[in-house]
Amino acid sequence: MSCHSPNNNSKNVKDFKDTINIALAGNPNVGKSVIFNQLTGLSQTIGNWPGKTVERMEGQLEFLGYHFNIVDLPGIYSLSTFSIEEIVSREYVISEDVDIIINVIDATNLERNLFFTFQLLELKVPMILAINQMDLLRKRNIELDFKELERIFKLPVLPVVAIHGTGVHQLLEEAIELVVYRHPHHHYKRRRSVESKHHGHHYYRVEHIHEKGKPKEALRGFFKFPELNQVTSYGKEVELKILSLIEKINGHRQILSSRNYPPRFLAIKLLENDREVIKILSDSEEGNDTIKLSMKYRVELENLHGEDIHTIISSEIYNKIKKIIDLVLITKLKKSVKKRTLADFFDHLTTHSILGYVVLIVILFGIYFFTFSIGDLLAGLIDNVFIVSSDLIYANFSEDNVWVKIFWDGGVGGLLGAVGGVLVYVIPFFFIIEILQDSGYLPRAAFLMDRIMHSLGVHGKTIIPMILGFGCNVAACAGCRIMETEREKKISVALTSLVPCAATMTVVLGLVGRYLGFYWILILFLINFFVIFIVGRILNKTLPGKCTELIMEMHEYRVPNYKVIFKQTWVRSKEFIFKAMPIMLLLGILLEILLIFNVLEPINVILSPVTVLWLGLPAITGVFLIYGILRKELTLVLLSILANSLNISLLELLTPIQMIVFSLVTMLYVPCFATIILIAKQTNWKYAAQISLLEIGLALLIGGTINLGFIIFSSF
Repeated sequence: MSCHSPNNNSKNVKDFKDTINIALAGNPNVGKSVIFNQLTGLSQTIGNWPGKTVERMEGQLEFLGYHFNIVDLPGIYSLSTFSIEEIVSREYVISEDVDIIINVIDATNLERNLFFTFQLLELKVPMILAINQMDLLRKRNIELDFKELERIFKLPVLPVVAIHGTGVHQLLEEAIELVVYRHPHHHYKRRRSVESKHHGHHYYRVEHIHEKGKPKEALRGFFKFPELNQVTSYGKEVELKILSLIEKINGHRQILSSRNYPPRFLAIKLLENDREVIKILSDSEEGNDTIKLSMKYRVELENLHGEDIHTIISSEIYNKIKKIIDLVLITKLKKSVKKRTLADFFDHLTTHSILGYVVLIVILFGIYFFTFSIGDLLAGLIDNVFIVSSDLIYANFSEDNVWVKIFWDGGVGGLLGAVGGVLVYVIPFFFIIEILQDSGYLPRAAFLMDRIMHSLGVHGKTIIPMILGFGCNVAACAGCRIMETEREKKISVALTSLVPCAATMTVVLGLVGRYLGFYWILILFLINFFVIFIVGRILNKTLPGKCTELIMEMHEYRVPNYKVIFKQTWVRSKEFIFKAMPIMLLLGILLEILLIFNVLEPINVILSPVTVLWLGLPAITGVFLIYGILRKELTLVLLSILANSLNISLLELLTPIQMIVFSLVTMLYVPCFATIILIAKQTNWKYAAQISLLEIGLALLIGGTINLGFIIFSSF
């Protein structure tokens, strides 16, 4: 995608530098992804960081003769090492892959956002501050003094309204200028001319004029980082400890040459007992001496202040931030009585201690019906197309033709099954989730469910994909990417995969509900939810780490930007299209080959100790349960086909207890293969295999226990 400024007068800029690498950094929900989408459009790739399972969004664009590589870093609140997102962000920012950081800041929550800015400043990487959501701030009758912000931080500070694209391209113009001024062989004179005005603030176009012979040091002081920055300096006691540690660290030339961390940053992190920095320094005797000295200083500071070191440093930063905000925040003189807006009404309603849960239930069921109304309609059309096409194929090439079975029934059937059984539900789900996210509702839903879900080791946001799981586990597990940390994502996909999907409910309703009654359905669902609770507790205790507190800004409600929503929906959906669907096609072909060579029949014999002796089921159900890995409803379909071929009813084929055990095992055992693929994509294949084995084990344990209990009870 190519972007062009409204008035492009730059000449020979491409001769200066071809590529500029930008990292978008900031807290969650500040608009980084919106800026990323505005800049890169559809020129985006999704992958994982090397050796990590954290998602990486990267995009490219051409602007003013430059090629930009833009990476959207995970939303984080600090540069500590408490989460894998914080570690990968910190390592990437100090790497040679980054030319400039664009620190995106929410104008309506300056205090929390600037805390992260202070930490970025310590890394001494060229940076631009993008103050986003200025439209919301101005609605509150508040303006910012951007000249004062630039004077304080000695950084470019630009106003942005990302959702409307205002000020986004000015960020690129400023990035070009900074790169030009930092280049060792080219010297340019800076001149700003007014480009436009928006809400009383000037937006600028930057012109570059080649000026030979002028020392670059005299042109700009933005990135002359003194050893003691007046903005980021702490109190006297803390600064003395930092300076002492810097002196010690400067003696470790080998460490400093192999790492890009500034000595001051290392000193501060040593005081904070940062495990990654300790690992860096612990390789040498001198480094261990420095670590011991930092421990001594930490104890002294904590005894002096009566607080832990993190609280001491955080307090120092927030004191600075409050002073800065007092200087730059301008409340307009116009006074008016604040009227209660519709956004205020919805905010109160959706966070109410009672009504909030009513609204949440309505919205969750709304998501369910929206997703599956559209999905079922499209799935029905795709099934009809496949049936009509199949009749034509069979009429021309014979239904028993081996190649027809392999490539049409297996390949095309598997592919259309992935589209009609999964994709048609995934896209509407992502679309509605993006609307809820962009409008501002999602943080409120998470807030309401946070306390309940914390007992299972996850945030309140997990409730949304779990509800969707009643329709399709695949779409629900894909939705678990809204979780911030790797640990919470792992627990979320495990719990969501246990929710009985629409296909599973078809089996339960068609077997137990039809022949045994509603009360047995209720009992099966209670057992299922009890298993979800137990698995959540087990994972919460066994997975390393702790459930972090939910920290989310409650942004004002706003009208969603549908251009951004459509783009983000496509970005989320295309991973399934290009990665999961090819696997489903190959799996369909493989299954047909196994059927042609009758490989599945011996499986009944192999599985009979489990299916017959332990679960008390007919031997043929072993193959049926394997089919259920593709689609759960196939288990009931195959039972019905077998009963029809024998001219008996299902009640004659299976006893009531066998129906209960078969339905319960179908509910609990390994989810469909598409879900397993999505779990692996969200986490890794090892974890997907572990979850599958755990669920199979629980299904067999509970199913066999019920069968054994029935046998014992019947003997009396």
